[in-house]
Amino acid sequence: MDGYFRRQIQLGEIGEAGQQKLLSSKVLVVGAGGLGCSLLIQLASCGVGEITLVDFDTVEYHNLHRQILFAPDDVGKHKAKQAADFLSERYPHCRINAVNTPFDADMAVSLVPQFDILVDCTDNLPVRYLMDDAARIFGKIWVHAAVSKFGLQWALFRPFEGFAYRNVFPVPPNPLFMGQCQTEGILGSVSSLAGNLQANMVLNSLLGLGELSGKIFHMNTKSGVTYSLNYDAKPIATPESKDAILTFNYEAFCRNFNS
Repeated sequence: MDGYFRRQIQLGEIGEAGQQKLLSSKVLVVGAGGLGCSLLIQLASCGVGEITLVDFDTVEYHNLHRQILFAPDDVGKHKAKQAADFLSERYPHCRINAVNTPFDADMAVSLVPQFDILVDCTDNLPVRYLMDDAARIFGKIWVHAAVSKFGLQWALFRPFEGFAYRNVFPVPPNPLFMGQCQTEGILGSVSSLAGNLQANMVLNSLLGLGELSGKIFHMNTKSGVTYSLNYDAKPIATPESKDAILTFNYEAFCRNFNS
């Protein structure tokens, strides 16, 4: 195994100890679309020891140009299982668990405490707020990214220390102003770039190489312009216990968007 990871181990900031950290780590990934596919390859190939992938969807033909874990023969099959099969074959050091159901409150309460870090690779607002709440209650870091046309954003949240998705969006954003590839389209390389940037944040965090928390990064991939916005922690009304998560209606909350 040392030979496989030789080039990473050569890095003074990683070494044998850092590589062992990765092999001992557990990451929960929600979503196996354009972001998730790229992120999963990076995490598995770099040596993350266990990944649980949650995605209820099936592969469609129009997914293939950006969801690079899938082939035409996968159309109609569950994304989570097909992705897990692909990764397990190529990266035997990584244990991949496939969960072919939606990520909901019951799952969050049972799964989140088991992992070192959570990753949102969806375009689903209720899931995003649920992950933020679960991460705060169970003391977990989570990494977010989103894409719109030729732009993308990514961030690392530590909601248990004050920097939460709810700090940035205490009221859900209007879905009419949120880019979705179903209606706007997406360049495959943009979603792959977002997933790779998420993976880099996850690996840095697991290795203790620094966490760029407290800001959201933005990039215009046509111009190459990248900038970040800082956010201060603010008091917010939010579920504060496991039971509160289980009874909170995330779908209804996200329909009360800020117009």
